[in-house]
Amino acid sequence: MNINCSKEKLWEVISTPGILEFCHPFCKENKVTRWAEVGAQDTIQYYNGLKLHRLFTEWNTGKGYKLLIGRGRYATAKVVWEITAKEDEISVLSISINIYSDIALKRYSKFLRGAIEKFYLLPNMSNYVKDVVKGFKYYIETGQSIEKNQFGNNRMFSNIKT
Repeated sequence: MNINCSKEKLWEVISTPGILEFCHPFCKENKVTRWAEVGAQDTIQYYNGLKLHRLFTEWNTGKGYKLLIGRGRYATAKVVWEITAKEDEISVLSISINIYSDIALKRYSKFLRGAIEKFYLLPNMSNYVKDVVKGFKYYIETGQSIEKNQFGNNRMFSNIKT
């Protein structure tokens, strides 16, 4: 998604500790344990009460980062944040998520995992990523924090009430 700002400005925003509280439509709280570069850690508490821990495994200043996210000892997904410059004052933020379905859906039988992933997990995660990028775009372009569920509800991360 195009964002009306320089690549440098976009990096400044996405690399700010605790920024998710201002840009993420489903984030109630973003507590930072350690920040900046490889080994950075924080926790996201979503509006539905879910808490996930993030561990940054790659930190490419000005370009993006990679992280592992999950509840406990095991990561349930690998997330990649990438910045590209489209023009001088237009940048693109892309977020991709590789879900470790066998870990994320381990409480379900192997038979059900495929169906849950295809019909519930992947569509909801696709919408989730789009809404998070929209949140950063809105924050950068307006200078205003986003509201809870600003772009709509996500059944995996927010409660129905706004």
